[in-house]
Amino acid sequence: MWKKSPLIRVSTTILLFLFLEGASFFFIVEDSLFQQIKISGTLMYVKGEISSFISDVRYFVGLKEVNYMLLEENLDLKNRVEELSAKLKLNDTITTNGQSSNPKFSYIPAKIISNSTNKLQNFIILNKGKIHGVEKDMGVISPLGVVGIVSSVSNNFSYVISFLNITQSVSAKIAPSQSFGPMTWEGRSTNYATLSEIPYHIKFTTGDTVYTSGFSTMFPPDIPLGTAMESTLIKGAHHKIEVKLFQDYNTLHYVNIVINNNKKELDQIIKENEIQFK
Repeated sequence: MWKKSPLIRVSTTILLFLFLEGASFFFIVEDSLFQQIKISGTLMYVKGEISSFISDVRYFVGLKEVNYMLLEENLDLKNRVEELSAKLKLNDTITTNGQSSNPKFSYIPAKIISNSTNKLQNFIILNKGKIHGVEKDMGVISPLGVVGIVSSVSNNFSYVISFLNITQSVSAKIAPSQSFGPMTWEGRSTNYATLSEIPYHIKFTTGDTVYTSGFSTMFPPDIPLGTAMESTLIKGAHHKIEVKLFQDYNTLHYVNIVINNNKKELDQIIKENEIQFK
Protein backbone atom coordinates (compact mmCIF):
# COMPACT_ATOMS: atom_id res chain seq x y z
CA MET A 1 0.00 0.00 0.00
CA TRP A 2 1.28 3.43 -0.96
CA LYS A 3 2.27 5.67 1.95
CA LYS A 4 2.62 9.44 2.01
CA SER A 5 6.09 10.70 2.75
CA PRO A 6 6.61 12.63 6.04
CA LEU A 7 7.42 15.82 4.06
CA ILE A 8 4.08 15.68 2.21
CA ARG A 9 2.18 15.07 5.45
CA VAL A 10 3.87 18.03 7.15
CA SER A 11 3.25 20.33 4.17
CA THR A 12 -0.41 19.31 3.97
CA THR A 13 -0.87 19.94 7.69
CA ILE A 14 0.70 23.41 7.47
CA LEU A 15 -1.41 24.41 4.46
CA LEU A 16 -4.59 23.18 6.19
CA PHE A 17 -3.66 25.13 9.33
CA LEU A 18 -3.06 28.33 7.36
CA PHE A 19 -6.36 27.89 5.48
CA LEU A 20 -8.32 27.43 8.71
CA GLU A 21 -6.59 30.43 10.32
CA GLY A 22 -7.43 32.61 7.32
CA ALA A 23 -11.05 31.47 7.32
CA SER A 24 -11.36 32.15 11.06
CA PHE A 25 -9.88 35.62 10.62
CA PHE A 26 -12.35 36.33 7.78
CA PHE A 27 -15.40 35.29 9.81
CA ILE A 28 -14.25 37.26 12.87
CA VAL A 29 -13.85 40.42 10.81
CA GLU A 30 -17.20 39.91 9.08
CA ASP A 31 -19.16 39.24 12.33
CA SER A 32 -17.46 41.65 14.76
CA LEU A 33 -17.64 45.41 14.36
CA PHE A 34 -15.07 45.80 17.12
CA GLN A 35 -12.57 43.60 15.28
CA GLN A 36 -13.20 45.48 12.03
CA ILE A 37 -12.48 48.79 13.74
CA LYS A 38 -9.38 47.39 15.44
CA ILE A 39 -7.96 45.90 12.22
CA SER A 40 -8.78 49.05 10.26
CA GLY A 41 -6.97 51.09 12.88
CA THR A 42 -3.90 48.87 12.58
CA LEU A 43 -3.94 49.17 8.79
CA MET A 44 -4.27 52.95 9.06
CA TYR A 45 -1.32 53.05 11.47
CA VAL A 46 0.84 51.00 9.08
CA LYS A 47 -0.24 53.16 6.15
CA GLY A 48 0.55 56.30 8.15
CA GLU A 49 4.04 55.03 9.03
CA ILE A 50 4.77 54.22 5.38
CA SER A 51 3.52 57.65 4.27
CA SER A 52 5.65 59.30 6.94
CA PHE A 53 8.72 57.38 5.76
CA ILE A 54 8.13 58.37 2.13
CA SER A 55 7.64 61.99 3.21
CA ASP A 56 10.93 61.91 5.15
CA VAL A 57 12.77 60.52 2.11
CA ARG A 58 11.34 63.24 -0.13
CA TYR A 59 12.26 65.86 2.47
CA PHE A 60 15.83 64.55 2.65
CA VAL A 61 16.21 64.62 -1.16
CA GLY A 62 14.74 68.12 -1.27
CA LEU A 63 16.98 69.23 1.58
CA LYS A 64 20.10 68.50 -0.47
CA GLU A 65 18.82 70.81 -3.19
CA VAL A 66 17.99 73.49 -0.63
CA ASN A 67 21.46 73.18 0.91
CA TYR A 68 23.08 73.67 -2.50
CA MET A 69 20.93 76.75 -3.13
CA LEU A 70 21.93 78.15 0.28
CA LEU A 71 25.58 77.43 -0.52
CA GLU A 72 25.36 79.46 -3.74
CA GLU A 73 23.57 82.30 -1.93
CA ASN A 74 26.19 82.35 0.83
CA LEU A 75 28.96 82.34 -1.75
CA ASP A 76 27.34 85.25 -3.59
CA LEU A 77 27.26 87.17 -0.29
CA LYS A 78 30.90 86.22 0.35
CA ASN A 79 31.91 87.60 -3.06
CA ARG A 80 30.02 90.82 -2.36
CA VAL A 81 31.73 91.17 1.02
CA GLU A 82 35.10 90.76 -0.70
CA GLU A 83 34.16 93.49 -3.19
CA LEU A 84 32.99 95.89 -0.46
CA SER A 85 36.09 95.17 1.59
CA ALA A 86 38.30 95.99 -1.40
CA LYS A 87 36.44 99.26 -1.98
CA LEU A 88 36.74 100.26 1.69
CA LYS A 89 40.48 99.59 1.65
CA LEU A 90 40.79 101.65 -1.49
CA ASN A 91 38.90 104.56 0.08
CA ASP A 92 41.20 104.44 3.11
CA THR A 93 44.36 104.96 1.06
CA ILE A 94 45.86 108.40 0.65
CA THR A 95 46.59 108.01 -3.06
CA THR A 96 44.27 106.07 -5.34
CA ASN A 97 45.85 106.71 -8.74
CA GLY A 98 46.19 103.47 -10.69
CA GLN A 99 44.68 101.35 -7.93
CA SER A 100 41.84 98.91 -8.45
CA SER A 101 38.91 98.13 -6.15
CA ASN A 102 38.65 94.54 -7.37
CA PRO A 103 38.51 92.03 -4.51
CA LYS A 104 41.60 89.93 -3.92
CA PHE A 105 39.58 86.70 -3.85
CA SER A 106 36.35 85.49 -5.40
CA TYR A 107 34.80 82.02 -5.33
CA ILE A 108 33.14 79.38 -7.50
CA PRO A 109 30.74 76.95 -5.74
CA ALA A 110 31.19 73.29 -6.64
CA LYS A 111 29.80 69.89 -5.76
CA ILE A 112 31.97 66.87 -5.05
CA ILE A 113 31.17 63.93 -7.32
CA SER A 114 34.03 61.67 -6.20
CA ASN A 115 36.08 61.73 -3.00
CA SER A 116 38.68 59.30 -1.65
CA THR A 117 39.81 59.32 2.00
CA ASN A 118 41.33 55.86 2.51
CA LYS A 119 44.60 56.28 0.59
CA LEU A 120 47.91 58.04 1.25
CA GLN A 121 47.39 60.23 -1.83
CA ASN A 122 43.69 61.05 -1.95
CA PHE A 123 41.85 62.98 -4.64
CA ILE A 124 38.53 64.73 -5.25
CA ILE A 125 36.59 65.35 -8.47
CA LEU A 126 34.36 68.44 -8.74
CA ASN A 127 31.48 69.22 -11.10
CA LYS A 128 33.03 72.50 -12.29
CA GLY A 129 35.65 72.99 -15.03
CA LYS A 130 37.08 75.38 -17.61
CA ILE A 131 33.71 76.63 -18.80
CA HIS A 132 32.98 77.73 -15.22
CA GLY A 133 36.28 79.61 -14.86
CA VAL A 134 38.27 76.93 -13.02
CA GLU A 135 42.01 76.75 -13.68
CA LYS A 136 44.89 74.57 -12.56
CA ASP A 137 46.52 75.46 -9.19
CA MET A 138 43.40 77.09 -7.74
CA GLY A 139 42.77 76.38 -4.08
CA VAL A 140 39.66 74.57 -2.86
CA ILE A 141 38.19 75.33 0.56
CA SER A 142 35.17 74.75 2.77
CA PRO A 143 33.91 76.87 5.68
CA LEU A 144 35.77 74.43 7.95
CA GLY A 145 39.16 74.22 6.29
CA VAL A 146 41.38 73.67 3.28
CA VAL A 147 40.18 70.93 0.95
CA GLY A 148 42.91 70.76 -1.69
CA ILE A 149 44.42 72.18 -4.88
CA VAL A 150 43.14 71.84 -8.45
CA SER A 151 45.57 69.61 -10.35
CA SER A 152 43.92 69.35 -13.77
CA VAL A 153 40.79 70.67 -15.47
CA SER A 154 38.49 69.55 -18.28
CA ASN A 155 35.61 71.53 -19.71
CA ASN A 156 33.15 70.39 -17.04
CA PHE A 157 35.19 68.80 -14.25
CA SER A 158 38.18 69.44 -11.99
CA TYR A 159 40.61 66.94 -10.48
CA VAL A 160 41.74 68.06 -7.02
CA ILE A 161 44.67 66.79 -4.97
CA SER A 162 43.09 66.48 -1.53
CA PHE A 163 44.70 67.93 1.59
CA LEU A 164 44.55 64.29 2.76
CA ASN A 165 47.63 63.62 0.68
CA ILE A 166 51.10 63.07 2.14
CA THR A 167 52.62 65.24 -0.61
CA GLN A 168 50.52 68.31 0.27
CA SER A 169 51.03 71.09 2.79
CA VAL A 170 49.38 74.40 3.64
CA SER A 171 50.91 77.44 5.34
CA ALA A 172 49.15 77.78 8.71
CA LYS A 173 49.40 79.98 11.80
CA ILE A 174 48.45 79.43 15.41
CA ALA A 175 46.55 82.02 17.42
CA PRO A 176 47.15 84.19 19.35
CA SER A 177 50.88 84.38 18.48
CA GLN A 178 50.28 84.29 14.68
CA SER A 179 53.44 82.18 14.35
CA PHE A 180 53.28 80.14 11.15
CA GLY A 181 54.64 77.00 9.60
CA PRO A 182 53.65 74.17 7.23
CA MET A 183 50.67 72.01 8.16
CA THR A 184 50.67 68.52 6.64
CA TRP A 185 48.65 65.32 6.79
CA GLU A 186 50.82 62.36 7.76
CA GLY A 187 48.59 59.60 6.40
CA ARG A 188 47.03 58.42 9.64
CA SER A 189 43.63 59.61 10.90
CA THR A 190 41.58 61.84 8.57
CA ASN A 191 40.75 63.94 11.64
CA TYR A 192 44.30 65.07 12.44
CA ALA A 193 47.18 66.96 10.80
CA THR A 194 50.58 68.24 11.97
CA LEU A 195 51.73 71.86 12.25
CA SER A 196 55.52 72.08 12.38
CA GLU A 197 58.40 74.59 12.51
CA ILE A 198 56.79 76.72 15.22
CA PRO A 199 59.74 78.28 17.16
CA TYR A 200 60.32 76.81 20.63
CA HIS A 201 59.80 80.17 22.41
CA ILE A 202 56.26 80.59 21.03
CA LYS A 203 53.62 80.20 23.73
CA PHE A 204 50.39 78.38 22.97
CA THR A 205 47.88 76.20 24.78
CA THR A 206 45.77 73.18 23.92
CA GLY A 207 42.62 74.38 22.18
CA ASP A 208 44.20 77.38 20.41
CA THR A 209 42.82 77.76 16.90
CA VAL A 210 44.95 77.16 13.80
CA TYR A 211 44.18 79.23 10.66
CA THR A 212 45.53 79.61 7.14
CA SER A 213 48.38 82.14 7.23
CA GLY A 214 47.58 83.87 3.93
CA PHE A 215 51.20 83.40 2.77
CA SER A 216 49.99 81.63 -0.34
CA THR A 217 48.43 82.69 -3.63
CA MET A 218 45.99 79.77 -3.37
CA PHE A 219 44.23 80.28 -0.04
CA PRO A 220 42.84 83.36 1.71
CA PRO A 221 44.08 84.11 5.23
CA ASP A 222 42.22 83.24 8.44
CA ILE A 223 40.33 80.15 7.28
CA PRO A 224 39.85 78.12 10.49
CA LEU A 225 41.57 74.74 10.16
CA GLY A 226 41.45 73.11 13.58
CA THR A 227 42.60 73.25 17.21
CA ALA A 228 46.04 72.65 18.71
CA MET A 229 46.38 69.41 20.69
CA GLU A 230 49.57 67.70 21.90
CA SER A 231 52.99 69.03 20.89
CA THR A 232 56.56 67.75 20.71
CA LEU A 233 59.74 69.83 20.90
CA ILE A 234 62.01 68.85 18.00
CA LYS A 235 65.78 69.12 18.67
CA GLY A 236 65.04 71.87 21.19
CA ALA A 237 64.38 74.28 18.31
CA HIS A 238 60.75 74.13 17.27
CA HIS A 239 57.36 72.63 18.11
CA LYS A 240 55.57 69.90 16.20
CA ILE A 241 51.88 70.35 17.03
CA GLU A 242 49.07 67.87 16.47
CA VAL A 243 46.00 69.66 15.05
CA LYS A 244 42.47 68.29 15.34
CA LEU A 245 40.83 69.30 12.07
CA PHE A 246 37.44 71.01 11.93
CA GLN A 247 36.63 69.54 8.53
CA ASP A 248 35.32 65.97 8.37
CA TYR A 249 36.48 64.89 4.91
CA ASN A 250 34.21 61.82 4.97
CA THR A 251 31.06 63.98 5.00
CA LEU A 252 32.23 66.68 2.59
CA HIS A 253 29.79 67.39 -0.28
CA TYR A 254 30.10 71.05 -1.31
CA VAL A 255 33.19 73.27 -1.62
CA ASN A 256 34.36 76.67 -2.86
CA ILE A 257 37.02 77.03 -5.54
CA VAL A 258 39.21 80.04 -4.79
CA ILE A 259 40.05 82.59 -7.49
CA ASN A 260 42.98 84.83 -6.53
CA ASN A 261 42.39 87.85 -8.75
CA ASN A 262 46.01 88.99 -8.27
CA LYS A 263 47.63 85.58 -8.87
CA LYS A 264 48.81 86.20 -12.45
CA GLU A 265 50.45 89.49 -11.48
CA LEU A 266 52.08 87.91 -8.42
CA ASP A 267 53.30 84.91 -10.43
CA GLN A 268 54.77 87.24 -13.05
CA ILE A 269 56.74 89.35 -10.58
CA ILE A 270 58.03 86.23 -8.83
CA LYS A 271 59.08 84.74 -12.16
CA GLU A 272 60.90 87.92 -13.19
CA ASN A 273 62.85 88.07 -9.95
CA GLU A 274 63.71 84.37 -10.04
CA ILE A 275 65.23 84.89 -13.50
CA GLN A 276 67.08 88.03 -12.27
CA PHE A 277 68.77 86.31 -9.33
CA LYS A 278 69.72 83.05 -11.06
